[in-house]
Amino acid sequence: MLDLILITLQIIQVNQTTPCFMNLTSGADMWENCGFGEDYLQAMLLPWEWITGGYFSMVIVSLFVMASFIKYHKAIYPILIGIIFIPVSFFLFPDQFILIAFIFGIGIPAGVFVINILMHRTKEY
Repeated sequence: MLDLILITLQIIQVNQTTPCFMNLTSGADMWENCGFGEDYLQAMLLPWEWITGGYFSMVIVSLFVMASFIKYHKAIYPILIGIIFIPVSFFLFPDQFILIAFIFGIGIPAGVFVINILMHRTKEY
């Protein structure tokens, strides 16, 4: 016997919202609306999360990786930082994690390889 499943779709209207720090009509209430009364850290990170699209932690990890590589010129430190943050980034951003993994896993080594060929493996005539 075939069981019939009735699926109903419900449309939820979501109004376009303006971030609290972009609301120019709020006046002195902007500090209260942004949450400075309860959680200062979240209120201070809110514009950065809005700018980066909510990927603030991914940007911070990328900065840690770049800074450690620039300072120490050893690949082991960025690799260790990346290994430490893999469970966090996969748990918080699974779709973006797969996309970034492909970019970092294929695109960057291929780009470094091409730059190495063009800069160091060509003969000067």
